[in-house]
Amino acid sequence: MLDIHCHACGGFIGDPAHTTHRPLADPATIATPQSRICTCTASVVYGPPAGYASIPAMKIGARLN
Repeated sequence: MLDIHCHACGGFIGDPAHTTHRPLADPATIATPQSRICTCTASVVYGPPAGYASIPAMKIGARLN
């Protein structure tokens, strides 16, 4: 299983359903992964959700025609 860490606080995300996906503005803003649980109201992960390409509305494997 892949561990997912919050990019805002570095804590482990136990429930990915409450995760906010955002485009990466500055790589220096990503927190170092921690062994504690994320306590953010909405965990932050930079990049598209799993199963999506870089355009959030386009699933991987979708055609552009």
